[in-house]
Amino acid sequence: EKLAAAGDDGSGHTAPTEQTLRANAAVLKTLPFDDRTDFDLAKRGFIGARKDPKILDAKGNVVWNLDDYRFETGDAPASVTPSLWRQAKLNSIHGLFQVAPRIYQVRGYDLANMTLVEGDTGWIVIDVMTTEETARAAMDLVREHLGVKPVKAVIYTHSHIDHFGGIRGVLPDADAAAGVPIIAPDGFL
Repeated sequence: EKLAAAGDDGSGHTAPTEQTLRANAAVLKTLPFDDRTDFDLAKRGFIGARKDPKILDAKGNVVWNLDDYRFETGDAPASVTPSLWRQAKLNSIHGLFQVAPRIYQVRGYDLANMTLVEGDTGWIVIDVMTTEETARAAMDLVREHLGVKPVKAVIYTHSHIDHFGGIRGVLPDADAAAGVPIIAPDGFL
């Protein structure tokens, strides 16, 4: 990673101050930015991704757009801390990934990841993202690449909305939810 010169992006934004330039240049000297291991690890187990970058709600409004993050390429602009730029690039690696035998994740279609454990009779879904639409897109991706299997249980790891808000994308109606245990920590409600 390097810092791009101030104003290189042609955006018309105010150039960073000298203090910002110095601070960001100092970060470059303290971290091993030439080590690309984290990018290799983030891509490991990749199975597939959405063809359409936009996830829409029932009215056609964009809920999540992968194209919104396509600018996060190349070197960090001088106004951005290089480590944050690198993290943003890592976060933009999206799709369905196999983490271990029978364990999968959908990443990058929301602020949170969805993890799925393949049981003998169906899926155990751990954290269901923030919205119905992004969770549905994640489940559609899983079905496209791994086949259609019922959801047998859902686990919420904690009470932040990006871990439970998408439940209707995983269990869309009473029929889908019938008999499916939802496990949450004590005090969740």
